[in-house]
Amino acid sequence: MLSAVFAIPLAVFMWVSVQSSNLIYKWPALQLLGLTTILISVLLVTAPLHIFLNANAVGMIALISWALLSLYAAYSALRIKNIHLTINSHKLRTKHRIVHLSDIHAGSRSTKLLQKVVKQSLSHQPDAIVITGDLLDSSAVDADFLAPLKQIDCPVWMSLGNHERYVDLAQAIAAIEQQQVAILRNESTLFKDLHIIGVDDTDNPQDAMRELAKLDIPDDRFTVLLYHRPDGWQAAKDNKIDLMLAGHTHAGQIWPFGLLVRLQFRQLAGYFNYQHSDSTNPSLMSHLVVSQGTGTWGPTLRLGTRSEIIVLDLHPVQPAS
Repeated sequence: MLSAVFAIPLAVFMWVSVQSSNLIYKWPALQLLGLTTILISVLLVTAPLHIFLNANAVGMIALISWALLSLYAAYSALRIKNIHLTINSHKLRTKHRIVHLSDIHAGSRSTKLLQKVVKQSLSHQPDAIVITGDLLDSSAVDADFLAPLKQIDCPVWMSLGNHERYVDLAQAIAAIEQQQVAILRNESTLFKDLHIIGVDDTDNPQDAMRELAKLDIPDDRFTVLLYHRPDGWQAAKDNKIDLMLAGHTHAGQIWPFGLLVRLQFRQLAGYFNYQHSDSTNPSLMSHLVVSQGTGTWGPTLRLGTRSEIIVLDLHPVQPAS
């Protein structure tokens, strides 16, 4: 009874704080939420030790494990790894270097993260940068908050994620577009010999199929699809998209959530491909890259996952003589 007296107000405070657009209240509540998640996982894993050890020993092991794992989770969230991938295609006439960002979550994270992401992205000297949604997740994020994006000296294209829809969408789009970021909303653009498509995020994966059916997708250009969720993969394959870029899953962000997220998204994170059985073009292949996220949502913690920037080198393949 006494525990409920304290637990109920704490739960209400946590819920209100997490929903707040004020980072002063929101940030500590989100960290506490993440630390509690790690603690629950530690308690579940150490529980069987009671068979061999006394309660004090098990408690000490759990406490030390929680502290060490929490420190490691914070380090993993703050460090952004560079992931390099090379994709070859007969459709390409020249080389391209594309930096893929996803799920930066400005709002849950400060503008310092955005500054770091921009600097690290530009260090790869990309020909273009693409963002597959969830650039921001708070109505408090305005043009000034996103100002570091103006430092980018190459084209930037973006598709909308679910968190852009959860805030004032018109306000979010206006703030993003002030940074010279082109938002592709169920439309396409040409960049050299690339055909880049952006499709808005929705809760229904069939919507991606319907939107792609409305577009004229050329057979002779290398097509890149920006779609926030990996469940658009079937639509990409059916339309013979050469490369689909996605995010959204965060690979679960904090173990063991990845086990649950995989139940909804089979392509949880990483690189996937599909060989088309096309007799006229036996080398036709679709590629999928799902980012674990450049930033984090909620707590600035990652356990068993990583924050990443994906550097894609697209190389032409000369036809066999």
